[in-house]
Amino acid sequence: MPEPAAQPLLASASRAVHQLRDLGDPLPAEVTARLAEPASAAEIEALLRPHVLVEVSVDEHAGTVTRPGAAPPRLVQHGWTSFLVRVANPHRIEGRLDGTTPGVYGVIDHRSHSARIALPDTLDSVPRIKDAWLQSRLATSGELSGLEAEYHVISVYSRDGGRRTADLAFTMAVEDRPPSLTRPPGNRAAIEMMMTATAYAATLEFDSRPAREIRLDVREPDGASSMAAVTVRDARGRSYPSTAMRLAPDMFFHEHVYRATGEVVVLPDGDYEISVRRGPEYREATRAVRVEPGTDAVELRLDRWVDPAARGYYSGDPHIHAGGCSHYNVPSEGVTPETMIRHVRGEGLWLGSVLTWGPCYYHQKQFFSGASISPPALLENEAMQQAQGMTWSPRPTDRDDESALRYDVEVSGFPSSHSGHVILLGLTDQDYPGTRLIEDWPSWNLPIMRWGQAQGALTGYAHCGLGLDAGTDELPNHVVPGFQSIGSNEIIVDVPLGSADFQAGAEVAPAAELNVWYHLLNVGYRTLMLGETDYPCIYDDGPGVGRTYVRLPSPPRGPQALEAWLGGLREGASYFGDGRSHVFDLAVDGDGAREQRVAEPGPVRVTATVAAWLPETPPPPPEPGRPAYSAPVGWHLERARLDGGREVLLELVVNGYAVASQRVLADGAEREVAFDVTLERSSWVALRILPSVHTQPIFVEAGGRPIRASKRSAQWLHDSVDALWTAKSGFVREAERAEARAAYDQAQAIYLGRRDESEVD
Repeated sequence: MPEPAAQPLLASASRAVHQLRDLGDPLPAEVTARLAEPASAAEIEALLRPHVLVEVSVDEHAGTVTRPGAAPPRLVQHGWTSFLVRVANPHRIEGRLDGTTPGVYGVIDHRSHSARIALPDTLDSVPRIKDAWLQSRLATSGELSGLEAEYHVISVYSRDGGRRTADLAFTMAVEDRPPSLTRPPGNRAAIEMMMTATAYAATLEFDSRPAREIRLDVREPDGASSMAAVTVRDARGRSYPSTAMRLAPDMFFHEHVYRATGEVVVLPDGDYEISVRRGPEYREATRAVRVEPGTDAVELRLDRWVDPAARGYYSGDPHIHAGGCSHYNVPSEGVTPETMIRHVRGEGLWLGSVLTWGPCYYHQKQFFSGASISPPALLENEAMQQAQGMTWSPRPTDRDDESALRYDVEVSGFPSSHSGHVILLGLTDQDYPGTRLIEDWPSWNLPIMRWGQAQGALTGYAHCGLGLDAGTDELPNHVVPGFQSIGSNEIIVDVPLGSADFQAGAEVAPAAELNVWYHLLNVGYRTLMLGETDYPCIYDDGPGVGRTYVRLPSPPRGPQALEAWLGGLREGASYFGDGRSHVFDLAVDGDGAREQRVAEPGPVRVTATVAAWLPETPPPPPEPGRPAYSAPVGWHLERARLDGGREVLLELVVNGYAVASQRVLADGAEREVAFDVTLERSSWVALRILPSVHTQPIFVEAGGRPIRASKRSAQWLHDSVDALWTAKSGFVREAERAEARAAYDQAQAIYLGRRDESEVD
C-alpha cells in the first residue's frame, strides 16, 4: 500500500492535536514540537501511534472495522478524556464517521418535543442502566475528506470508577451512495455483519480513576438552607453530570441539576465554574472551584435581588407537566411528585400546577388527590438510582414548606383540543362524567368548562398566543386571526357564556397573547391573564419561566394552598410575567381594590411600587443555533432594555392603550411610581413593562356605567367567532355540533349587545 502523502496527513494530524489541546488533553510537548518540524508520513504516524485509542478501517463498500489502538484506555470517573482516532481510508471515500458505544444508551435528539431519553427509566431495566456507564462522542466533525489516512478526536465519559470493559465502534455515512459502494449481493450473512457495528467494534478494558463527591452548601442570603439550580461546567464548557447519563430527578434536557443544601455532585479533579440560581428573583452567582485532594464541599451563596413574598405576593406556575414532551415518555410515562417538587423548589416557586394531559394521562392521573401536596424531594427509585451510580441521599431544607404541588388537568390530546388547550385548576374530580377513555370526552370545550366550574375550579386556556399572531405588534389590533392552532380559541365563546376565567401565556409574542384579553376587557369582562411555562413543552429550562404573583394575607400552605392562591387571583391583586420585573400594590387614588366605583369620570392618580433587574451590560449574543434569553420570541426583560442601557419603559394602560410612560432603572431597587391621568369614562387600568410584566387591571366604573370601552373590540370578537367556527366546526362531532352552533350564536348576540352599549368606536 502506498504511503499517505505527508502534507495532507500533517494537516489532519495538526487539527486533531490542536483539538486535543483545546479539550484539555494535550499530547506531550515533545510530540507537538516534533510535529512542527519537517517529517515524512511514516514519521508522523510513528509519533501519533502511541496516542491513538482506536483505529478505524474503511473498506471499498464504506463498511468499517474498529480495532484497539496503542493508547492506554485510561479514563476519569464522571469526566471526559479525549484521544486520537486514526482512520485508514485506502479507497478515499468521502462521508461522515459516526461513533457509537454499542449497548450503551444516550440522548435521542432533544431539540424536538417528540424526542425521548434513550436511557431506560423503569425498574426492570436496572441491568441495562447499570451497563450504560460509558458515553463517547466525536469531538471533531467526523467528516472524511477522502485522504488515505487522517486523524480525528474522540471524547469518552465514564460514569464509573475502576476497571470496566466496553466496545467502541464507528459507522460510515455516505450521502448519495454511488453504485460502486453498494454492498455485494448474495452473501446475506456477510451483509448483516457489515450492517452491525458491534461485529466490527473494538473491545477495550478501561481503567477509570475515581472522582470525588462534592457536598454543596447552598445558602440563602439569610443563611437558610434551600433547593437551587446548580450548573457545573469545566474549562471546556461541558456540563456535569453528563446530560446523557442522567436519570430523574436530573434531566437530560437541562444543563443544571437541582440540589439542596448538603446534597452532592460527583466531580473529577480539575477546575470548574459553578453557578447557582433559584429562579428570576435571584441573580446568578458564579464561583471558580478547583477540585483536588482534600476538596469535599463547596459553599454556594444565593444572591436574591427581590422578595415578592415579603410584600405578600406569592408565585405560582399554573402549567407544568410531569410526563410527555421532553420528560421520559415511555414506558413509565413521566416522573413522580418527588421529582417535580424538587424542580418547583429549585426555581423558588410557591406553587406548581402539575397538569395531567394526553400522553401521560392514564399513568399520571394516579397522583391526583384534589389537594395540594409538599412531598419530600426523594429519589424516584432507589434500585434504579443505585444502578445508575447515584449514591447521594436527598436532604430536607429550611425552605421546603414554601413550595407545593397540585395535580390537575390540561385538556390536551383530547377530542376538544382543537378548540384550544383547556386548563382546569382546583378540580375535585378529574374524570369527566360518563367517560372511561380520553376519546369519550366532549369534542368542544364549553361542556368541559362548565363541568370544571361546577366543582369550583378556575377554568382557562393554555399558551394563549399560539395561532393568534396577526403579523403585528400593535395592541390592541383588529386583525381577525385564522385560529389555526391551540391557543385561546374557544375562549371568545366561553367568556360571554360565563364559563372561562382566564387565559395563560408569557411564553410567546405579547401581541399574540394579549390581544384577545384586551378586547374582552374592553367590553366589560373580568377575564384574568396568568403567566405560565408549559414546562417542559414550550420551555425546557424549568418551571416558572413564566409565572404569576398573587397577593395574599398569608402564605399559601397546606392541602388548600392552591384554593387560597386561586381565591387571591379571583378577588385580589396579581401580576404575571418573567419574574425579572415586578409591580407591587397597584392603586387608583390610593385604593388597590380590583373593583372601584366613582361618581363620575375625571382625574385619578395611579400608583405602584416597581422593581426590575438587568445586568449593567447586555449578555453576549448566543451561540449559533441557540435562542437568545431562553426564548426565540416572547417575554424577557432584556428585550425591554432601552438604548443599550439599563432602563426599561413602564407604561400606564387604559382600555388597552398606553396613555403615559416612565423610564425605570432596572438596578433591582424598589421605586414608587405615580401617573396622573383623566379617565373619560368607565375604564380598566393596568401597568406593564413589555415584554416582562403586566398587572391585572383595576376596573373603575364611573357614574354607574359598566365598562364598554370599544365598539371595535365588540365587533372584532363577534367576527372572530365566525372565523373560529370556520376553522374548528369540522372537528366537532356531529352529535354535538348543533349545541355548539347555538352557543356560538349566543356569544355573538351578546357581543352585538355590548357593541351597541359601547360609548366609543
